[in-house]
Amino acid sequence: MDRMENYQIGHTPAKGEEFKIERNVCHDAHVEVAFSHRHTFYALYWIHWGEGEHMIDFEHYAILPNRMFFVKPEQVHLLKVGSKVCYSALQFTKEFMWPFYAEKGSMVLREESGVYRDLDRSEQERMRVLFDLVSAESAGNLPDSETLLRAEIDLLMLEWRRMGRAEASRQRLPDILIRYRKLINEKFLDCRQVSEYARMLGVTPNYLNVLSQRCVGVSALSLIHRRIMLEIKRLLLRTDLSVSEIAYAMRFNELSYFSRFFKRNAGVTPNEFRRSMNKMYQK
Repeated sequence: MDRMENYQIGHTPAKGEEFKIERNVCHDAHVEVAFSHRHTFYALYWIHWGEGEHMIDFEHYAILPNRMFFVKPEQVHLLKVGSKVCYSALQFTKEFMWPFYAEKGSMVLREESGVYRDLDRSEQERMRVLFDLVSAESAGNLPDSETLLRAEIDLLMLEWRRMGRAEASRQRLPDILIRYRKLINEKFLDCRQVSEYARMLGVTPNYLNVLSQRCVGVSALSLIHRRIMLEIKRLLLRTDLSVSEIAYAMRFNELSYFSRFFKRNAGVTPNEFRRSMNKMYQK
């Protein structure tokens, strides 16, 4: 059983709004709830000015002016800000956008993307225009408003994706490695061997391993293990499942192997990790 239901828009357990936008909210110390949680919705947080820290999937990021964060429903996050902060936020559910994406045959949200961007001046201006369009449409209460809102949100997310692609091209990751990481994210529960992914990608396991070592500094197998570890950590922090129940959910046949796998990758046992994270990220 979940220790806490994933939060709906408005940070309540009860299903309510499917879309919300806030513009230039300043001096609000309650941007988010004060403990780690997950959303049922997608959220873009644009920090205009202020300071603090944002934890997303156990990584810590500084809150800086013109830094924009993108949080997906499955991610565990905690936003810590001071009272002197100014931000804009866009929140929407997959269900709200699905009629538009189903008709287009495109799902921008499925693509892998970074958790934040530092916007340059031209990106700030483009995002300002798009946020203003969404905000004005949501307040207008005109005919076909939801249809237009979906189109405008799609434009905004396409802009976000384009910024991510520009960043990826600067990093010059090979296409095979990008596809490999995407496949891991989709199939990590069932596929645990590099050879399985290599077969899907039409390359040899050795080629995939050499490419991974050269481009990201870790083995191809380590990328699989990192994704498995991330999911285990999410379950340890945000559910009341026992360690044995989590091991079963993660398709480990033996609890002893699950515990050894976790300690080898995290340096602590699952229970030690749970205790330390609860202390750090709970109320």
